[in-house]
Amino acid sequence: MTTSAPPTTYRWYVLAVLTVAQTCHGIDRAVIGLVLKPLGMEFNLSGEQLGLLAGIAYGIPFALAAIPFGYAVDRFNRKNLMTFALAAWSGATALCGAATGFWSLLAGRAGVGVAEAGGSPTGMSLLSDYFGTDKRSTAIGIWYLSSGIGFAIAFFVGGWIVEEYGWRWAFIAAGIPGLMLTPILFTTVREPVRGQQDAPQVHCDAGLRVRLAQLFARPGIAYAIAAITCIATGIYGMSIWLATFLIDSHAFSISRSGLIVAIAYGILGSVGGLVAGWGADRINARRGGFDPAHTALLGSIIPLLTAISGLLAVGVENTNLALAFVMAAGFFSASYNGPIYAVIVTVAGPQLRGLAVSFVQMSANLIGVGLGAWLIGKVSDVVGGKDGVAWGIGAAMLFCIAGGLLLVMASRQIKVSNQKGVEYGSASPRAI
Repeated sequence: MTTSAPPTTYRWYVLAVLTVAQTCHGIDRAVIGLVLKPLGMEFNLSGEQLGLLAGIAYGIPFALAAIPFGYAVDRFNRKNLMTFALAAWSGATALCGAATGFWSLLAGRAGVGVAEAGGSPTGMSLLSDYFGTDKRSTAIGIWYLSSGIGFAIAFFVGGWIVEEYGWRWAFIAAGIPGLMLTPILFTTVREPVRGQQDAPQVHCDAGLRVRLAQLFARPGIAYAIAAITCIATGIYGMSIWLATFLIDSHAFSISRSGLIVAIAYGILGSVGGLVAGWGADRINARRGGFDPAHTALLGSIIPLLTAISGLLAVGVENTNLALAFVMAAGFFSASYNGPIYAVIVTVAGPQLRGLAVSFVQMSANLIGVGLGAWLIGKVSDVVGGKDGVAWGIGAAMLFCIAGGLLLVMASRQIKVSNQKGVEYGSASPRAI
C-alpha cells in the first residue's frame, strides 16, 4: 500500500515505530559487550576469541548480506523487508542464550549479523520518503537515538539480568522486544511513494555493478563511507569493551559498569545524537537550505572530539576523572550519525539511497565493527594485565581521528563539485 502525501502526524508515528525497531537492533547487537567477562570465564576464551565473537562473527555476515539487502531496498517493498529483518535478528539473538560453546555462539552472532544488515538501509530509505531535506537530519538524528537507547537498555537492564539470572537470560530478554514489535510494524506502517520528498529523478533500472559505479561517482560518497568505517572502528570497539575496561582497570562490578555504559552511550549518546541532528538542520536553515559540504565539515569535528575524550578516559588513573571523560566520549559517540547520513542519503538520491546506506553498513561492519572489537581484544592479549583493554581502546581511538580527516576531504570534494555545477542527486551526475 502506498500514500502520496503522508500526514504530518503519521510520519512522526512511523519515525517512532522505526526508532523502536532500531532500538531492538541496538540492544541485540550490544548485549554481547556486557557478557564478555562471564562468557570468557565459562567457556575459557581468550581476549582475541571474545573479540571475534563481538566483532568479526557479527561483522562479516552483516557485510556479506548488506549489499543484497540494499539492492532489495531500492526495488522492493521496504515495510515487508523491515518486518522480516526485525523478526529474524530478534529470534537469532534469543537463540544465543542456548549456546553450548564458542562455535554455537559464533553461529548465533552470525545470524544476528545477517538479519541486522537489513535494518539501517530499510529504515533510512523509508524515513527519507517521509521527511524532506528540511527535516531529514533531525529525523535521522531521532532515529539514531535508538543506538543510545539500545545500549542503555542492553547494559543497564542486562547488567541486572546477568547478575541475577546469568548471561543466557540476557540474550533471551534482548530478543523478546523485537519479536513483540514485529506484528505492529507490519500492520501499521505503510509503504510510502519512493522519492516523493525529493526532486524528480530519472528512474535507474541498471544492474548492481552499474548502480555501484553511479553511486561512487557522487561527490564525497567514497570519503564519507571511509570516514564512517573508521569512526565505527573506534566507537563500536570502545563501546563493546568499555564495561570490561571498567571491571579490569577500575574494579567495577558487572552491574555498575553496565550502568556507566548505559548512561554514557545510552542517555548521553542519545542526547548528543539528537542535538547534532537538530543543530545541523538549524544551521543549514539559517544558511538558506541543506548544504552537504558544510554539513560534512560540521560532522568532521565530532569524531575528533570523541577520540580526545576516549584517549583521556583510558589514559588517566583517577577513577572519577576517567568516568567524566567516558561520559564525554559517550555524548559524542552517536552525534555524527544524523548529519553524515543526511549527507549520504541526499547526495546519493532516492534511486541509490538503499544501496548507499547498505554499502556504508557493509564497510562499517566488515572493517569497523569486526576490526574494532578484534583489535582491542588482540591488543589486550599482547599487553596483558589490568590495563590491556585500556591500551586496546586507545589504539582504536586513532581510527576516529582518521574518520574526522576523511570527512574534511568529503566536504572539500562536494564543495568543488558544487562549484562546477554538478547535480549530485540525479540518476547520473551531470552538469546543471
